[in-house]
Amino acid sequence: MSAAKQQQNKQAEVKKETSASVTSTAYKEPEFSLTELRKHSRKLFGVKPEVFDGAFFNTKKHTSTKREAEKLIQSYLKREVK
Repeated sequence: MSAAKQQQNKQAEVKKETSASVTSTAYKEPEFSLTELRKHSRKLFGVKPEVFDGAFFNTKKHTSTKREAEKLIQSYLKREVK
């Protein structure tokens, strides 16, 4: 095996190790209690607490991230009224 090929293999291994360590230390979004998110629903999501209640009505969760809550609220607001 040529020296250039060996150097490329070493660089590839280093890249794999680096990407694996970055993946394992990925940022985990903090979770908040639904009570706290509901309390600040106007400021965080631009909706009344009643809308927040409707969006989380059938969930069994007691905590959520802001991103998950926003996604659930937007889905709730787009539902067709029957």
